[in-house]
Amino acid sequence: MGDGWFFRYIKAKNTKSARYKRELADKICGHHMKYVTVSSGDRGDVVIGRECTCRCSDGFFTVTNGDGVLIFKAPMDGVSLFELMSLEGAVISGDDEISGGRMEITAHYSYYR
Repeated sequence: MGDGWFFRYIKAKNTKSARYKRELADKICGHHMKYVTVSSGDRGDVVIGRECTCRCSDGFFTVTNGDGVLIFKAPMDGVSLFELMSLEGAVISGDDEISGGRMEITAHYSYYR
């Protein structure tokens, strides 16, 4: 099919499709992140950034901390995005250009009423 006017009102269901990734990336980038963690085997989760923001542009998914330091940058076509069941955060994994390897981070949203 195509991306006609009708398909704008239906959410994508295939988690590997570019449309699904784009929709979820826009949703994740719309949230303010309290902190971002990375899993460390022996120490548990380690906080790598506070007051973070994410951005999708130029084919990359990037996460920067509150000081403006880039902590995660991966090509959008190689990124896996999933929201937590509580909808209070998201798991982002991909080939990180900052660390030079595969990285899986968890972004925890700030809670506002």
